[in-house]
Amino acid sequence: MSAKKGDLNLLLPGADGWEIWTGSETSGFTQHSATGQLLALDVTGYPSGPVQMALPVRKLSALPFKAQTTDLSLLGDLAAMHLEKCGARPALDGGQLTDHFVFGTSGEESLLTAVVLSPPQEGQLPRRSPAAFDLSVRCLPLPVGDVAVWKELGRWVFAIGRPGQALYFQCLSGERLDDRSGNDVRLALTQLQIQGLLTKFPSRVVIWTHGSVSDARPEEVESFARGVGLEVQEIPKPIPSWPSPPSKLLPADVRAERLHQKNKRNQNILIAAAFVAYLGLVGFLFYNLREVQKEARVAELNVAALGSEAQELLLHEEKWDEIQPVVQSDFYPYELLLRAYRALPNTPDQRFIRLTSATFINQFKEVDQAMVVERKIILEGQAEDNTNIPKFSGSLRSQEDLSDFTWNIQPEVKDKKSGMWTFLYEGDATQ
Repeated sequence: MSAKKGDLNLLLPGADGWEIWTGSETSGFTQHSATGQLLALDVTGYPSGPVQMALPVRKLSALPFKAQTTDLSLLGDLAAMHLEKCGARPALDGGQLTDHFVFGTSGEESLLTAVVLSPPQEGQLPRRSPAAFDLSVRCLPLPVGDVAVWKELGRWVFAIGRPGQALYFQCLSGERLDDRSGNDVRLALTQLQIQGLLTKFPSRVVIWTHGSVSDARPEEVESFARGVGLEVQEIPKPIPSWPSPPSKLLPADVRAERLHQKNKRNQNILIAAAFVAYLGLVGFLFYNLREVQKEARVAELNVAALGSEAQELLLHEEKWDEIQPVVQSDFYPYELLLRAYRALPNTPDQRFIRLTSATFINQFKEVDQAMVVERKIILEGQAEDNTNIPKFSGSLRSQEDLSDFTWNIQPEVKDKKSGMWTFLYEGDATQ
């Protein structure tokens, strides 16, 4: 099958080896070839066009959790904190090995799944560097409310979610379906329900078949059904697609290759630009040399004529710069406190949040042997619950009269003694 212009090559983990699918998001994908290769490095015969790789479930870990906010700008930090708490955050030198996907929102809560990719070992990446990476489970239309079970690279895996969104996925132990693997699936579902991440327990398990000898035999399906304790149905595996937008996952080897190519391209551009700029600069200086000399002589005469008046003006400007923190009324402490107070989500009748401390810094500071005006706001406060605290942080960021400040919003913490929720926000507008 010949690839059409603009088609993509999707490298997808199949039942017994890697598969190549060609197509596009609009026209759909068709299978180009199925290999028996378990290592992506050994796969050859790609059609023309970019390669996009679907990472297998066995190399991924899913850690779903609930976040007490719907502010998308905070979810990345909360996902990183969740991975840190679970001891699953990878080393920084492995590339971009983590990502998170929002599964849904309810009120002031967000349900999201943090994903961790194990660093690819030798032979687990294709020869042709992929243009993008994503999860194989996001490339398959998961049945809504049911559990999907299928085989990837000789191992059975399962997932629950909906098309384009996976709440949880896991690689099962062993290469066959049996009552133990069914128990593993039921245990994972029960844990999700206990944690409040699964509102309705599934009533059915769908086993995707591949039309090959790798499909589960009837006795395996029967044993698996006994272990999972749910209705089991076999249907053909659906056609994959490519998620939009793709994940941010990027292993270190591919990232290093992209940086090398980018640096090489930028270096060539800089050399060409420098040569053109050099020729232009030589011509410009040669043409304007006499005019510049003339203007310099006139300027010297004017400065000499000003004499003491110029010295007094320079002294005045120097003194004015010294009192800059005092004369700029936009950064008076009481002005900043008033603006921060206006950002509180309190009402005339109800006081949801109380500021316990407000610190304002507006003074000169030496940085790298140069004097800069350090301007900071440090706000501390408390509330009986954390419902309105995210509203306050969002209002601070959106306040037009506080737009000079960049805010460091730390997660709120519940005080064990008083039971109050406390927070600490720091705004920085240092010049």
